[in-house]
Amino acid sequence: MSRSPAKLLAPLAALALALTACSSSGGSSSGNGPLEIAAIAALSGGVSANPEYADGAQAAVAEINAHGGVNGRQLHLTTCDMHQNATDSATCVRKILADKKIVALAGGSDIFLDADKAQLEAAKMPVIGQWPVSSFDITDPLAFNVNGSTVVGFPGMAQDVAASGAKKVGLVTLDLPTSDGNRKSIMQILAAAGAQVTADVRLSATAADLSAPVQQAIAGNPDTIIWLSFTAQTPVAVNALRQAGFKGTVAVAGAAFEKQGMEAMGTGGPVTLSLVFPPAWDTSTAYGKQFNDDMKAYAPQGKLTELALSSWLGVQMFAQVAGTLPTVDRASVLDGLRKLAAVKTGGLTPAVSFATKSPLPYAAIYNPAYTVVHVANGAAGWDGKLYETGSHRVLQPAP
Repeated sequence: MSRSPAKLLAPLAALALALTACSSSGGSSSGNGPLEIAAIAALSGGVSANPEYADGAQAAVAEINAHGGVNGRQLHLTTCDMHQNATDSATCVRKILADKKIVALAGGSDIFLDADKAQLEAAKMPVIGQWPVSSFDITDPLAFNVNGSTVVGFPGMAQDVAASGAKKVGLVTLDLPTSDGNRKSIMQILAAAGAQVTADVRLSATAADLSAPVQQAIAGNPDTIIWLSFTAQTPVAVNALRQAGFKGTVAVAGAAFEKQGMEAMGTGGPVTLSLVFPPAWDTSTAYGKQFNDDMKAYAPQGKLTELALSSWLGVQMFAQVAGTLPTVDRASVLDGLRKLAAVKTGGLTPAVSFATKSPLPYAAIYNPAYTVVHVANGAAGWDGKLYETGSHRVLQPAP
């Protein structure tokens, strides 16, 4: 159901309840106490810090609480900042799992969950609507994602590049194990379309000076460059490519950029941005409008990015499941997710069912759709379509 929170006065109690530190204990998962959930993400520190993960989740919690909660029970969100390092990630997981009142992880993103797989499985902790980046996220039966992240979005971008008629493509990817699968998929798609990969550049995740990889990328005179790096590196790379004389299309990851950031990168030439949902700034869908309204009302300083939208949707999915349960604990939430045949995504995805096998070769990714934003002459545009990865056919959005 679409609501208009901007027309309502948000109770201060709802805002206070949405914000909490990792050490917070909160209420009970039974009776009339708050329903406890948590989100882990790199909210600060490093080249890939994204505080909007928390902003999106907090906005969803505040909106749900302002409208009576879930079956009359308020939501209580614990956020934990893992600073994009493995030690802090392990600390976050350990503290959250130790708090038995926390019944699910909803939203957020933690690249290091593979290291905590055994503990998460022992605790049978449901993980809902993460921005999936680890092997755990995309394959484990505890994970439930309607966001295909890089394993859907990046091949989709390659399909879009191929469909645009690109013949020579320079490829730049992060020199990380998590990039290996994406690199292989992109190369296969381009090869099948008859496009030549003129450069295969591996970029250090901490690189500040991009002059060398830029020269490597343009050496083969490509008509398109696919540059997949951390958010902080991406606009620097686009600018460096333009200064080096490259005038073709630059295709980049778009999940962490607001509309104005996308358009700023496109002032010097065409830019293509990979997404998996409709752009965060789009209000043509029920949930797209509600997300924008919620962020305006409850997190006005937060960034309108796909990462924030993903976290917001993770909390909405938890509320959908919890609303069907007489008793809410980890086991009942997990069982409810496995029986959820119609996941409500408000037009952000095609029809999604957690009750059937994933249509993808990734057991915990249930949505095969990707989207693409094209920036031309400094103006960002989306064609309003969800495309199926692999086939490029148009998919119909579901309620």
